[in-house]
Amino acid sequence: MLEALIERIYEAAGTPKLWPDVLRCVGDYATSDRSVLKVIPSSGPSRWIASPTLEGPPTLPFSQIPVEDGGIKARWGPRAHTGFVRDSDEIFVSGNQDTHRLDKPCWRVGTIIQLPTGDVAVVAAERRADRGPHEAEIVPKLDAVRPHLVRACQLGAQFGSERARLTTAALNQIGLSAAVLTASGQILAANALLQERAGARPLAQDDCAALKTLINSKLLQDAINTITNGNRFVQSIPVRMNPCDRALIAHVFRFDKHPGDVFDASAVLLILGQVGAPAAPDNGLLNLLFDLTPAEAKLLRALAGGLRLQSYAESVGVRTSTVRSQLASIFDKTGTSRQAELLSIIASISMFSSHAKHC
Repeated sequence: MLEALIERIYEAAGTPKLWPDVLRCVGDYATSDRSVLKVIPSSGPSRWIASPTLEGPPTLPFSQIPVEDGGIKARWGPRAHTGFVRDSDEIFVSGNQDTHRLDKPCWRVGTIIQLPTGDVAVVAAERRADRGPHEAEIVPKLDAVRPHLVRACQLGAQFGSERARLTTAALNQIGLSAAVLTASGQILAANALLQERAGARPLAQDDCAALKTLINSKLLQDAINTITNGNRFVQSIPVRMNPCDRALIAHVFRFDKHPGDVFDASAVLLILGQVGAPAAPDNGLLNLLFDLTPAEAKLLRALAGGLRLQSYAESVGVRTSTVRSQLASIFDKTGTSRQAELLSIIASISMFSSHAKHC
């Protein structure tokens, strides 16, 4: 049973949806009614999952979450950071609580795991109060599993951080300033373009105040709350910019992840976009994408700038029929049939053309 449990633990490290089943196995291994995994961040709400089924009546008097957040390290003592402890040993409760009360919701045996992100993970097995506290021999059994739980939890946290970093890095390659934020507004990852916009030292998770140079913190937190509560998928907020710079706006999107991934603190994706139509792509990029001739590329840039066909023909000294022939060739090469459709494609390309060298 131990080898099978260890194998499941490592599988869950890379596949978060397996954690409920792992917790069920941990509960069985500890002869408990259920197990809970809770991640407590330095700020913001905690995230937790429990084993999927409970033995016994459906209305068991379990607490909904395994432990309280406040004063966790001071109340539990250092032993819980190196091994499993029982609350019957008065480690898991504050000094003014009676661990032997008959109306106690449940008995627990658990441990604390420090994560590389700065968060704290709690793994606890819970037993109904009427079954009595966990036997002393259960602790060494769980201690044999603990090193594997530690590695799996730390890997899960690292995977979440790496996913946030790769997301912002990919957006950096196409010229978008971006960051991944937690539900409390902390920065999990920010790409180089956003750091340039902030104009400060490298942004870090505990440096969320640096975004105040760009965005009103209350507006940002309100947008995050609106999205994380499921009221909207995206929210846009203004960005403070130098008067000499082009106007920007911040778009805050929901950052989708597996609902059972308690280690990934990513909540929203923040992207800065320019206000108004950007300049049309240069002739070289248009030739690379659509094989346009220099004359066709010049015409397309003029149309993207708002110039009419007849006005363009007069400005370059050619007949309108010649310009129409060039436009027909552009339609054929871009796979479009209407001028509005063509300009829509050019506008989408223009978002990234100012950072084409990065690509």
